[in-house]
Amino acid sequence: MASDREELLTQLTEFVQERLLSEPDPQGLAPDTPLLEWGILTSMNTAQLLTYIRDELGTNIPPTELTGTNFQNLDSITDLVLTLR
Repeated sequence: MASDREELLTQLTEFVQERLLSEPDPQGLAPDTPLLEWGILTSMNTAQLLTYIRDELGTNIPPTELTGTNFQNLDSITDLVLTLR
């Protein structure tokens, strides 16, 4: 199970780094980087992320799960997707 989680975390991290960051972060994105606090997850970026999760990862996130807690960082998003699978 841990390898599934690691793989999913890697996929989400790569998507955020490649598609949502205006410039690549030389330190890289940590699983606990505060995405909302740092302004990485804007409304447009969140929409792109949700589309990616639905289309590429095959998981639909219901509106009731769109909370600050679930989208706080890559760890929480990974856990949410694994829970909904």
